[in-house]
Amino acid sequence: MATKPIFDDVPAWPGENVSAPAPRDHNKPPLDELIPLEFREKLTEDRPDFLQKVADLVDAAERAKAEDDDTLGRCGDLVKAYRAAIGHIEAKHKEMKQPFLDGGRLVDAERKMLIGPVEDAKRKVEGIANTYVARKDAEARAERARIEAEQRAAAEAAAKAEREREEVERAAERAALAAATADERAAADAHAAEAARKAEEAMAAAALAPAIPDKPEPICSDAGATVSGKREWKAEVTDYEIAFIAVADDENVRAAIDKAIARRVRAGSRKIDGVRIWPVAKANFT
Repeated sequence: MATKPIFDDVPAWPGENVSAPAPRDHNKPPLDELIPLEFREKLTEDRPDFLQKVADLVDAAERAKAEDDDTLGRCGDLVKAYRAAIGHIEAKHKEMKQPFLDGGRLVDAERKMLIGPVEDAKRKVEGIANTYVARKDAEARAERARIEAEQRAAAEAAAKAEREREEVERAAERAALAAATADERAAADAHAAEAARKAEEAMAAAALAPAIPDKPEPICSDAGATVSGKREWKAEVTDYEIAFIAVADDENVRAAIDKAIARRVRAGSRKIDGVRIWPVAKANFT
């Protein structure tokens, strides 16, 4: 069934073509079998005994010892042989990997050329949508603020009317006690009744104050997309020394500090506050 176009001038997204031909080289062995085999063939094409030599060198490490200058010298010979083996592996690795690297760069370049305009278009449409959502959010916040102000004003008016009612009732009681005639007592009672009526009206108005609207439901398009608003928090460091205190216990921050300290020590720093630096004696093979 064909999908409905997003807009009248935008074609529907193409569906899966079940009758498409099989991909090229579909019957080749999987890469995890093919590549190791080809790499080992590359290592031994001009040195047929290389893999056996490497195995012998690795086994020799189990018998290595440095008990005097002669045995230390033999350790040096072994290390030189290891370096030569590593160098051969690295050279063949680069030689074999280069076509893949070149192919990867070509694929990356084609990907960039194809995906770039799509990403630009995506950012443009996201910007249009973000502007609309931001405007709706600002309008909703303004409406909430207006309603909250109305609710506060209604509650304050109700509280004030209730206070006035209580004051009038007390005044009416005093006036009734002090009244010399029935007319004076009736006037005091009428005044109290009017204050009570106003208080009831104010409290009813507070109860009828508009409620804060609920969060809007997500928008669902005919094509199946769902769009909803969200609030994303952003940050900008304005003082790195103060900000560092807040994140000093973060593992990634500590790892970055370790690397920065190691670089300074390698560069020659021998005294850094908060850091223990000490020499270690090691063999130097040349």
